Amino acid sequence: MSSSDTEYAARFSIPEFLERGRDNKITAPIYRSGALVAPVSGTVSIYRQDQSVVVNAGVVTIAASIATFTVTAASIGSLLLEDGYLLEWALLMPDGVVHTFRRDGALVRRRLYPVISDIDLLRRHRDLSALREAGVTSYQDYLDEAFCMIENRLVGGGKRPYLVMSASAFRECHVCLTLHLVWQDYATSAGDTSRYQQLADSYGQAYENAWASLSFIYDETDENVVSIDRRNSGSPTLWLGGHGYAGWLGGRGVR
Repeated sequence: MSSSDTEYAARFSIPEFLERGRDNKITAPIYRSGALVAPVSGTVSIYRQDQSVVVNAGVVTIAASIATFTVTAASIGSLLLEDGYLLEWALLMPDGVVHTFRRDGALVRRRLYPVISDIDLLRRHRDLSALREAGVTSYQDYLDEAFCMIENRLVGGGKRPYLVMSASAFRECHVCLTLHLVWQDYATSAGDTSRYQQLADSYGQAYENAWASLSFIYDETDENVVSIDRRNSGSPTLWLGGHGYAGWLGGRGVR
């Protein structure tokens, strides 16, 4: 990109985990100056760890200003579960330049999904329903951001979220981190800021305590088997002898 090109931001919050056995709709939301920017056109290519091509310059659809593509179940159904995927979005943007946005990923058996919703937050604080801004009916944005932070913390610690077999183990972490984000926001924007800040600090510490005691069933060999003997914690694991996405996996790729 030259110094005269526009610096767009691709909003890729976590690696792209493609689930084998179903169609996967993938997206590339592009932002500039706080606003979503619709590409003019574009393609997406997907490569496996050995550089073989899964999708070769598939033409994207621009839906609601977002580049969208569906990776069909048929195109990945015969492939081995594998880390080290690379997705390249080549998008012609309104500045007249084709910008290529990269995202790491993997072909997985199942993704990790959250297990809480607004009802779990309200069980801790009934007044949350009355504190929402006019027209806002859910704390989903906070829930999504907290879960994104949890998944990235797992990735940073050398754990693959899609190998977690006990999603409920993250319930306390997710509740506490979400409430930390909610009260932190309220502490800087409205109402009883002193009380809200105390709540934010309290839940921030509660989240760290929950993470420190975290114990979850982890399918290390990706056999889709729940074994109580395969428990992991949230503590970081140091992987040696690798590079990039495959590096933090300790060099394990194909299954």
